[in-house]
Amino acid sequence: MICRFYVIIILVSSVFWCQAQNEITYKEFYQKTKLSAVIDFSKDEPDYSPKLQLLKSANPAPLTELSVNKKILDEQRKQRYIINKKAVEAMYKSGVPQPQVVKGFKGNTTSGTPNDNDMAISNSNTIVSVLNQAVGVFNDTGKWAFNRSLSAIAKGINNLNRTFDPRVIYDPENDRFILVFLQGAYSGDTRVIVGFTQTNDPTKNWNFYAIPGNIFGDSSWSDYPIIAINKNDLFITVNRLKDNTYWKNGFMESIIWQVDKQAGYKGDSLPQKAYTNIAFGGKSIWSICPARQGNDMQNGWMHFVSVRPSDLQNDTVFLHEITGSLKSGNAKLTTKILKTNLSYGLQPNAYMSNGKKLQTNDARILTALYQNNALYYGSNTIDTNTFSPAIYVGHIDFLNQINPKITGRIISSDTLDFGYPSIAYAGGGLGDKSALITFSHTSDKTFPGTSVAYIDRNLNVSIPTRVKAGESIIQLLFDSVERWGDYTGIQQKYNELGVCWLVGSYGSNNTNSTWLAKVKSTDPSLLVNDNPKTISNLMVYPVPSAEIMNVQFEMKQSLMVDFTLLDMQGREIPLLHDKAKAGINNFSFDASDLSNGLYVLYVKQNENILFSKKIIVAH
Repeated sequence: MICRFYVIIILVSSVFWCQAQNEITYKEFYQKTKLSAVIDFSKDEPDYSPKLQLLKSANPAPLTELSVNKKILDEQRKQRYIINKKAVEAMYKSGVPQPQVVKGFKGNTTSGTPNDNDMAISNSNTIVSVLNQAVGVFNDTGKWAFNRSLSAIAKGINNLNRTFDPRVIYDPENDRFILVFLQGAYSGDTRVIVGFTQTNDPTKNWNFYAIPGNIFGDSSWSDYPIIAINKNDLFITVNRLKDNTYWKNGFMESIIWQVDKQAGYKGDSLPQKAYTNIAFGGKSIWSICPARQGNDMQNGWMHFVSVRPSDLQNDTVFLHEITGSLKSGNAKLTTKILKTNLSYGLQPNAYMSNGKKLQTNDARILTALYQNNALYYGSNTIDTNTFSPAIYVGHIDFLNQINPKITGRIISSDTLDFGYPSIAYAGGGLGDKSALITFSHTSDKTFPGTSVAYIDRNLNVSIPTRVKAGESIIQLLFDSVERWGDYTGIQQKYNELGVCWLVGSYGSNNTNSTWLAKVKSTDPSLLVNDNPKTISNLMVYPVPSAEIMNVQFEMKQSLMVDFTLLDMQGREIPLLHDKAKAGINNFSFDASDLSNGLYVLYVKQNENILFSKKIIVAH
């Protein structure tokens, strides 16, 4: 069924002006959008995937402060390329286990640039992978179930044109997918397209809505969406740009959309609230990034972060928070201004082996993650030790306090250039804040590819693991600077502990190709989380042990459980699947065949960790 395209703009019922601390200001607008179309992805319809792309401009790009600074940085790097290997190695703490690549396969393909990859995976192993031209559905073995261009989807809504910048997210609470992409790049034809699956099957019916990309009726349009969800709502941030103006100097402001996701799942009219004119000291805040939530998806609030992305060096971070659901009518935005211990800054472009460069854009925050009252974020930056493009990882702790603590790290290399990070939770719950972060890599001796690194619960970073090595350079534009891909994607597998799926790009046949991969944490501390609600009076003896080891514990109820050992290399050793009964239990096993060293013994009921303990084997 295809419904006609309607947008109802409800006159602003209230315009809210907030004079917050440190001169933070913003406005609120309310509106509601009718269902634009129900599109059945299972129908086999012609899909021509049209795309028009400028390979070389007849007129040079206008000179802006950002482009001038990038040229200066490129030239300085060329003249001052100094490798400080000792400083780079100091970024990585010894003993932090590298993540393991479990499997990988080729994803969607595109004939254009940049790739702009994102992905989501359900608990039943259905993968939705998106890039600038297409939406693909795979299973976890790489079998292709569905592929459709964004242009075909837009045509099904109302013959919309120029589709770009797709994002996708999986909602584990409702077992649904949400797709967001943009349509139109000028004020008279700009929309934020939002799609919700009607079931957990993304190859069937989607409810699509077209939110106006220009709510002011002026010469502006919406660019570069980032999305996140909580229990109640979908949050979309976009940048508002001027018509017919190069994006580097056409920025006007960032807008936050708060959308009632339950209405989207049902196909009802879609209530939305826009937070606009978000500024500090009269200056608009640029590229606000919502924080995707880990295991503990929250009810009624959402965090966001942003920086000053075009500055050569800066230590200012804006921490935003929306409290209250859209349905409550009481949602409000507050902002805190924080200072990092380690500055970030505009980075030079990245090297390729043919002498061309890959565009690294600016130092805006590209990804953020909330878990255990703490927030990670990632961006491009310059490593001033190597004068190369690198990854900035920020960690904000004690979010509920007046002055949250913020700590910065830089992930860099003495032989590779890094860019475009995406971060996901990879911990064991409770106080564990560990994560996996993926990013693109390249160099003058290495083809563009995809990497991943592990951030442990103590905020130390592992040496990156190569997920997909490049097979060629990227050579699509008649320019000295090629498009690399403006973002990558990673998501935790909600029902597999310490496991994430990611999507990134790699060079192949002189173009961008897409790679999907399953990666996992190998940290033995992953499962060190006692659960006193289920188990109490835990006792392990003798420690260390050479032969028989005993674990005594009291269960509040009878459960089928699995006893498993994890060694320091992350290998699992299954011991027993049996029923632990309500009352005092004793589990024992013979450690005489184990090598000396540290292990983690843990007990799970399905994927729920009941308890875990470090043990030592010493013969």
